[in-house]
Amino acid sequence: MEIKPEDLYLLEDRVLVDIRSPSEYEEFHVPGAVNVPLFEDEEKRLIGIVYRGEGVERAKELGYEIAWKKLEGFLQTFRRLKENYRHVVVYCWRGGLRSKELCKVLSSMGVDVLRLEGGYRAYREFILKDMERLLQNRRFMVLTGKTGVGKTRLLRRLKQEGYPVVDLEGLAQDRGSVFGKVGIRKTVSQKMFDALLYEELRGLNSELLLVEDESRVIGRVHIPEALWRKKEEGVFVEVEASLSVRLKNIIEDYTSSQGWQEEVRRSLHKIRKYLGEEKYLLALEMLKENKVEELALFLMENYYDKNYRYHKPAIYKVDCSDFETCLQNLKELYSCLLEKRKASEPCG
Repeated sequence: MEIKPEDLYLLEDRVLVDIRSPSEYEEFHVPGAVNVPLFEDEEKRLIGIVYRGEGVERAKELGYEIAWKKLEGFLQTFRRLKENYRHVVVYCWRGGLRSKELCKVLSSMGVDVLRLEGGYRAYREFILKDMERLLQNRRFMVLTGKTGVGKTRLLRRLKQEGYPVVDLEGLAQDRGSVFGKVGIRKTVSQKMFDALLYEELRGLNSELLLVEDESRVIGRVHIPEALWRKKEEGVFVEVEASLSVRLKNIIEDYTSSQGWQEEVRRSLHKIRKYLGEEKYLLALEMLKENKVEELALFLMENYYDKNYRYHKPAIYKVDCSDFETCLQNLKELYSCLLEKRKASEPCG
């Protein structure tokens, strides 16, 4: 039995099973799916070598030989899944031989599962198209402001308190600047980012969403066009804070993980030409001598603030030198904007 990607969300009590290799699953998968690999990475590599050297039929034979030895384990795993979930949906990359053959064998053994038609590729095509529908009647309240003012902290606190926040940096696992990966070990692919973003949008019920002002590219991922357009049409709120608050936030955010010094060193090298040789060497010296506050201030003055551009004027400004007061003011502004969708008068 097959199921289309758009019908997945009509199923209650379901689990998706990704039968691709562990490395394929790690790179991208349907959020929430479990990995039950038909072939391990080394086995998949070996089948590929045979395919290129001896042809498709011999590669198929080898695949069947490897999979057959694991049959009992697969049966036990899928029987357990069927005990815990009403619907078990199997998928591979494009709904081809791997998922077809596994579903056929499981069915012959009395374990009936669903197969995702078109595999992950069809799921991805669906979510990118459906994302436009999800955003049609949505508006954005966009937090903008210089590095260190606390935009991300504010949004994550609001999210914890139940506000409809789209955490783009959290999904991308990157802060979006040349120093954006400092202290962040995980890497997210474009396919995984898009899937996580889609699932996050599906889970938000409000017509007014909160988001941080980001450029089109966050690290190695691009914001989908549909969301970018909506964000640019949003109500921009500039978050402001004193220099001392910004310094404190930057130092806490960028120096809390082990090995941050080497990551900062690599990032400094990326902006070497922008800084010029004299300033670049001065920054390296500060880093070497562990003059953290001096280095942070130096980078704010010579890199971050110089590159900050108001590409769209903010309608509102909120002073966030005191975090809790700022948070309360943002909540009040959000409530006002939510109520005044059709009202012409601005919020206070």
